[in-house]
Amino acid sequence: MKGKGYIDPAAADELRYRFDRWAVESVENRTASKRYKQQRIRALEMYMFPTFGNCDIRSAEHFSKATVGAWVNKMLKTKVKRGSKTKDMSPETLRGLHGLLSSVLKEAVVAEPPLRDRNPCDLTRLPSNDDWGIGDDESSDDMEFMTPEEIAGLVECFPRPSDRMLVRTAYGSGLRWGEISALAARHARNPRPGEYELRVTRAWKRVPGEEWYLGPPKSKAGRRTVEITAGLWQELLHHGVAGLGKDALIFHDGSGGRLPYSTFYDRWMAGVAEAKKRGCCRSGSSPQSMT
Repeated sequence: MKGKGYIDPAAADELRYRFDRWAVESVENRTASKRYKQQRIRALEMYMFPTFGNCDIRSAEHFSKATVGAWVNKMLKTKVKRGSKTKDMSPETLRGLHGLLSSVLKEAVVAEPPLRDRNPCDLTRLPSNDDWGIGDDESSDDMEFMTPEEIAGLVECFPRPSDRMLVRTAYGSGLRWGEISALAARHARNPRPGEYELRVTRAWKRVPGEEWYLGPPKSKAGRRTVEITAGLWQELLHHGVAGLGKDALIFHDGSGGRLPYSTFYDRWMAGVAEAKKRGCCRSGSSPQSMT
């Protein structure tokens, strides 16, 4: 219709209450970084829109204790990628998704005028870590940490010198993967005689759909200096750190670029399998068990 367009204004107003539109607008209007918003919208698209996308944010039938509970049970059966493997969704991931859904519904509760009487997520019980249970071949401990003797045996099971150095550095510094893989030669320092350190000022990050980039740690506390032993310092020198350009990555993909976690994870698991075969390693399901 001339002057009014092709969409009934009343129908357009109704569409804004559809969950997929409401949720995206909710995230976009938050005072947060672009990366935060893109991550949350990606989570909505992957895990919530398939179930709730066409639902009415105002509906007590579409969003109730029963429907949210059914969605939680669906997520419990959802597989997610961890490195090169596919595993069940972790309790932490589910809690994060549930929190995101709750925050979107809460905005409908506090809207002026209110669009909902209550937030059904407040009525949902999430499984605890203990509810997940363990397999017959898994430890009941939350995490196992490797001993110095196990690390020494494990290191010998990696054919690549760079991997052996990475394992030693991870164990000697306690750095996370995103931090240790972002170390450049200038971050390995000998500021005074007898003092050796690794300076953590950045980590690898990525906005979904875009390339990886080097950015600051998540918090100010993450920007820190980690003391290392004289022995580890000598090993780093033997590895060739002193001969690298100041901005060159210490641990890389072989061509100077970012070393993907999935690439190292496959080599890690092969090394762990060999160490277990030799009887010098009992744990090591993840590189984090070194730290």
